[in-house]
Amino acid sequence: MHALQVENQQLRHQLEQLAQQQQTRADRRTKVVKGGGRLLIPLLDRHKVVRSFGKLAETASNFTGPREQWPTRDDVLGDARLFLESMVRFGVRRRTLLMVLALLGAIIPGIQIWLVVQQNEIISNQNDLVEEQKKLSEIQIYDVVSRSMTEGDRNAKLITSALLSRADSEFLTRVIQEAFDPSLTGSFGSSSYNASSRRLEDAAFRGYLARAAVRGVRRRAVDEPVDAVAEAAIPMLQRILRDSALRVPEVLRLGKGTPTNQEEEGAALDEEVEGYLLRVGESIQLYGRLARATGKSDALAEDLRPLLKRIEWDGLVDNRFRRAQALALEMIVLDLAMQPEPGASFEVQTGELSRKDALAKGIQALRELLGEDGVNWAALAKEVGA
Repeated sequence: MHALQVENQQLRHQLEQLAQQQQTRADRRTKVVKGGGRLLIPLLDRHKVVRSFGKLAETASNFTGPREQWPTRDDVLGDARLFLESMVRFGVRRRTLLMVLALLGAIIPGIQIWLVVQQNEIISNQNDLVEEQKKLSEIQIYDVVSRSMTEGDRNAKLITSALLSRADSEFLTRVIQEAFDPSLTGSFGSSSYNASSRRLEDAAFRGYLARAAVRGVRRRAVDEPVDAVAEAAIPMLQRILRDSALRVPEVLRLGKGTPTNQEEEGAALDEEVEGYLLRVGESIQLYGRLARATGKSDALAEDLRPLLKRIEWDGLVDNRFRRAQALALEMIVLDLAMQPEPGASFEVQTGELSRKDALAKGIQALRELLGEDGVNWAALAKEVGA
């Protein structure tokens, strides 16, 4: 019993402390509320001004009574002083309130402006992040394209070429400009079969890139204005054609006779080189169509003349690439004869003309475009059967 009594006393003591703490918190809240009321209510309450004025009026009204009931001078001055003090305090409080409201009105737009600035910084950081991600994505694309074009088999190169033709035109233009840059041209030589193979591999590799460029430009020419397509595509096609002015004659020189290596690898390389020659022909076709549509035939002539002058047209009899070169030249000549639209198929239809007449007409158009000097026109016409 004694232990229970001691424990009850301790619990009562703890309850009293808790009640005292709660009472203390309640007193503090009351003081805060009253203090805030003392500060805010007088700013809005004009009752004291009215009350002090009423008291002053009441004191002054006593002058209407008997002289013995007139208020003293100190009473009048005291009431007047209280009334004037009330008016001054009310004016000060009102101006203080207006100043606080004005400060709040100025601070809130400032806070909004600060928030807008912070949001702009966040958006800018997000845009920077997007740009970084875009750069990383481009690097990954570069890596995939380079690996597929240099390490992949023929099918991988074909798929990469097809994907490149669907890529962004600016990206494709940068790839073509760099891959066909004159500074990447190797020193040609045929002292060994290995050197010849390297030169043929260089041409075969560029055939897939030329295919992507031609297909991409032709696809755009179907849906977009010719002027816009030509402005973006002609510099790219010029780079391919100028590169071919040195590369095609060298490929034809290396193709003389039968190769000593008749293995499957050598045959596959020859097939890819033939594809390169055909892609160069398609590039010239497309370049000619865009040049005719935009009035830039003189630029086409300047770029095409060096290629046709460097090829030994009468020395292709035993060349293993002769058929591919003849097909490419045929496409170019027929295109000049029939002059189809930029987005038309590369398989040119001669219409009412026979194929021989169309080829003759194309040779004549080509001679008028390039002039007579420097090109063996008889051998060239014989090569295409005109």
